[in-house]
Amino acid sequence: MGNSSYLISASNISKIYGDRTIFKIDSLRVSRGDRIGLVGANGSGKSTLLAVLAGEMEPGEGSVDERGSIALVRQTQDADALRCGGEDVFGRRVFEFVALSDDPSGGELSRAALSAAFASGPDVLLADEPTTNLDWDGIEQLRRALSSFRGAVVLVSHDRSLLDDVCGKIWELENGALRTFPGNYSDFRVQKQRERDFAASEYEESRREKKRLAESARKVLERQFKVLKAPSRMSPSEARINPGKGILAQSALHARAKALEKRASMVGNPERPPDLPEIKMALGASARVASDIAIRGRGLSVSFGERIIFDDADFDVKANMHTILLGPNGSGKSTLIKLVEAGHESIKTAPGARIGYFRQNHETVDMSRTVLENARQFSERPEHEVRTILARLEIKGDAVHKKCSLLSGGERAKVAFAALFASDFNTLVMDEPTNHIDLYTAEALESLLVAWKGTLLVATHDRRLAETAGDRLLFIEDAKIKTFEVRM
Repeated sequence: MGNSSYLISASNISKIYGDRTIFKIDSLRVSRGDRIGLVGANGSGKSTLLAVLAGEMEPGEGSVDERGSIALVRQTQDADALRCGGEDVFGRRVFEFVALSDDPSGGELSRAALSAAFASGPDVLLADEPTTNLDWDGIEQLRRALSSFRGAVVLVSHDRSLLDDVCGKIWELENGALRTFPGNYSDFRVQKQRERDFAASEYEESRREKKRLAESARKVLERQFKVLKAPSRMSPSEARINPGKGILAQSALHARAKALEKRASMVGNPERPPDLPEIKMALGASARVASDIAIRGRGLSVSFGERIIFDDADFDVKANMHTILLGPNGSGKSTLIKLVEAGHESIKTAPGARIGYFRQNHETVDMSRTVLENARQFSERPEHEVRTILARLEIKGDAVHKKCSLLSGGERAKVAFAALFASDFNTLVMDEPTNHIDLYTAEALESLLVAWKGTLLVATHDRRLAETAGDRLLFIEDAKIKTFEVRM
């Protein structure tokens, strides 16, 4: 497209807080029809960049040129501001809107914000983690809305399936720099893996060549030393008076050794690729649940006031299998997990089930203790194994000694994950573990759950996680719990 087709163009923009550079970007452009997925680790500056592109925040330097209307969907919503949208806005049902209650849930706020953004008819939609509080139905509705939307989209999301379905281009924000990759998120991951493989190959080849040259130089020096030794029939004084060919040989060998050392010094020094360590130990307690059923519910009936959550509902969580818990927002997924934890009279757990819980508010993390201390709170594993699990979640080196009170919400989630996977629990019960974490942590969590050999019950709206880590499905609908005994 020509220069006139762009809707947002930025040149030499940067954002710096104190001595930390959030990003420094030479140029970027959002053109008509673009579907861009913006990815990067938590704290890499994705939300800040969206705010700068939306004109809600000034860049530290550089300029942003906007040639169209922009709507920004933020991670957190203001209920009062959304209520001011009025029926004229929400009446245009581009994205279904349900009137906000007096105390709206996160899902209600997300739906209202998306409805208002689409209904405003922007040329560019900037969406920052719009799926965080949406259920599967809401995510599917968002997918359809984005697919039919005629404007340009820049989407930040930890939902890999959504990025694959919607995006034709990926922006990666890493170490303050922005790179563009063609294709969807899966294409991006393939390209990144190729780059990592190539970097690893270059690194290993460099190490081998340096080692070969150093060994050659060592052998030459050994030969030089042998040349200096006098023949057995010649006295040392005679050897000094009549060095003969020895000196010439020594000089040649010395020159060759120096040449080899110089060649070794000229071999490149690529950095070691920052790859994640593999989990070598088995995850999950050695003593698995012996019963066929780890958690069983029979005749479960729960109401809050006049609202019926469960009405004579039955369910089983099979031992040593991975069960995914699904249902619309407000159907009772978190309630069911809380009832299991509280030991509700209608819910029984197997005698050998040792259950560890992941809660969305990370209650198990002790803010006064360090990352490593928290990660080892349920564990008898040696420290190096716990550090390996933390490293797999991208907490490495001295960062393990950081106080948890200084961590972000996403980092605290990583600590809670590590504590569970390092533990002797044989059953994990997790409530929306991928909320508020970045894409890379979601992928690391997925690989850890796949490697988990114990019993799993996880409530999630992350379709990729459910498809990859799930063996069976529980679905809450109309106050009942339905079971699907098929792998997703």
